[in-house]
Amino acid sequence: MTVNICGIPHKVIEAKDNYDSGHCGLITYGKCEIRIEPDMVEEAKKETICHEIIHGIFTHLGYMDYANNEQLVQALGNAVYQSFDIKEIDDDSK
Repeated sequence: MTVNICGIPHKVIEAKDNYDSGHCGLITYGKCEIRIEPDMVEEAKKETICHEIIHGIFTHLGYMDYANNEQLVQALGNAVYQSFDIKEIDDDSK
């Protein structure tokens, strides 16, 4: 799956990783990747993707204080997840 963050495609990868304590995903800006824990239910994966997208939006816009505010990012990520239906789009169909 690929998601666009402010017009920049980011590949979503399900992978075991050394995520920070209590986290299930991370965004790597230089590689344009979002990595998420594969051993979650589908809803949790989608919410985690929304969370990482919010980090990416704030970073892209230069709001690093907001990007580093986990409580704000979590709240907005939850709101986005609850407001929109994320559907997987086949990357080959573009």
